[in-house]
This record gives sequence, structure tokens and C-alpha cells, in this order.
Amino acid sequence: MNEPRHLALGTCALGRAIDADGLPLDGGPILRGRMVALRLRAPRPDERVPIAMPFWTGVRVIDGLLTIGRGARVGIFGAPGAGKSRLLDTIVEGCTADAVVVALVGERGREANDWIGRRNDRTTIVCATSDRGAHDRLRAAHVAFMQAVALRERGLHVLLLLDSLARVASALREIAVATGESAGRGGFPPSVFAHMAQLVEVAGAVADGSITLIATVIHDGDERDPVSEAARALLDGHIALALRFAEAGRFPAVDVPASASRTMDGVVQPKHRAAALIVRRALATLERLDDARALGIEPVTGEAAAAVAGEKRIEAFVRQDQRATASRAMLEELDAIAGLLAANR
Repeated sequence: MNEPRHLALGTCALGRAIDADGLPLDGGPILRGRMVALRLRAPRPDERVPIAMPFWTGVRVIDGLLTIGRGARVGIFGAPGAGKSRLLDTIVEGCTADAVVVALVGERGREANDWIGRRNDRTTIVCATSDRGAHDRLRAAHVAFMQAVALRERGLHVLLLLDSLARVASALREIAVATGESAGRGGFPPSVFAHMAQLVEVAGAVADGSITLIATVIHDGDERDPVSEAARALLDGHIALALRFAEAGRFPAVDVPASASRTMDGVVQPKHRAAALIVRRALATLERLDDARALGIEPVTGEAAAAVAGEKRIEAFVRQDQRATASRAMLEELDAIAGLLAANR
């Protein structure tokens, strides 16, 4: 295979859509700029800095209850049809990043074309559609990661969206099996999980910039599949999308009790942390009450009654159209809901 070992990446690729070889997909000219070696390298431990600032996505339920740290690595887990694409659109439009890199690995051509058409001046799209070979699909992921690294080295705070980590794993499996590697857990050779770890470790915060990674992990409902399990172990948090919420018309379809952010406590103020805990607890209580309420049994006292009293306000908070919400407005509403729940106990 005659693949280029260096590509023009960095600020010259902002506002552009390219393929796995760095060639334009947007009808524009060939990229001209600083040549970057296509060699994955994660920051050394002594190059990393603590994750100490929030990364605001513009999505209330994430920013309020599952706050992501700037430089964190987070997965979005869900079945097809759970609203993943719509959620990613909202994050790209509303996030506080200086630049956004979108890696479309094994995506359908129609959806890839939609992404290319919606790009803006701070965004780079790197795409290898589902009809491309496994080497091209994997290479597209590598090019996207190196574009994010090139921007981080210029002092920018970058959002890297990888859609999807599961399709990267599938490409890695095809390549490994073709070279004679034996299949292991779930049909995946061991090298697949080692390479996933190499990719994930490229993200993170350094002294002069950061890469916040949001990777989708689409599964068929079995969250114990090897790729999902490996991703949960590698990432700093997971956002679970529930198909039942999407089917009921709730966007984003985030299942808050089933989700977690390991970086939240270190990046939010104590008041925010306390309010989020109260609202998360109320959501978990409402979920536990579903069966009893379906039978007409309503709680009359205590925490359960407070959760029911605040249900409409909570539901309005976790629902959102595709317009981003400013962090200040989100925090004010979260604090008001927490106060309402505390007063009704």
C-alpha cells in the first residue's frame, strides 16, 4: 500500500473535510501547510496536567449532571436509533472548544455528506465511509487523532469526536485476522484492545492545550460485549443513551442513573456538585417508582414524594432541542430544581 507517511495538518485543515489520505472531500484545494508525521504518540505522564476545568458541551443534562472535564475521554453508549447523531450535532454546535475534529469511521455515505455540509470554520471532518477497506477506516481515525494533536500543540483546546470506536475495533479485527492473529474474547484478537488503548491515551490535557475525546460506542443492546467493556475500562466516563427514552420522544435520551463522569468532582464548584447529586438521586428515585406508579400508587411523604413533586421541572431540564444552553443558565436552573426538591422533602 502506497500511503503517505506525512500529511499537511493543523490550522490549514480547519473548515475542511478530508479522507484517510488527507485528500479533499469538500471540493476545495489540496491542503498546504506544516507536514505532520502519522505516528500516534500519547503525552508522557510528566507532560500531562490535571483535568481541572469543565468542558461545557451546551447540553444541559451532560453539563449539569455528568460534567466532562477538559481533556477527559468519554464514551457515548447506546443502541442504533437512540439519538446519537442528534446529540453529537448539538455538542459540536454548542461546545466551548477552540476547534473540533470529527472522525467518521465506517459511516454511511449519506450521513457523512450531511456532516461535510454542516462543517464550519473551526471544524475538521476526517472520513472513511463503510465501503472503504479496513486499512482506510483505521487510517481515518489515525489522521483525525493527529489533526487533534497538531492543534493541541498550537495551544488550542480541541474536541475530538470519534464515531465510532466500535467501528474502529471492527477495522482492527479485520486487519488482525487477515494477518493470521488468532481471535480471542468475543472474536476480537488481543491486539484490538491494545490499539484501542493507544488511541484513547492520545487525548488529554497538557500545559498549553487539550484534547477532549468523545467516542461513540454503538452496541446491539448487550453492554457486556468486549468492545463496550474495554471502552468503559479505558474511558473517564460513559453517557448511556436509552432507546426507550428516544422512542418516547425525549432528547437527548440520556439515562442519567446509568451514566457516570469520573472527572466531574474535580472540575465543578461544590454548589454545583451538591445540586447535581440531589437531582441525580431524584431521577434514580423516579425510576424505582415506575412500577408502583403504573399501578396508581403514589408516594405521599419523604424523598420519593419530593421527587414526584419536582418531576415536571426535572423532565424539562433533561429535555432539550438542538439549541445549546449556556452554562450560567444551566447552573441557575439546576440550583433552582435542587432547592425545590430539598424544600419538598
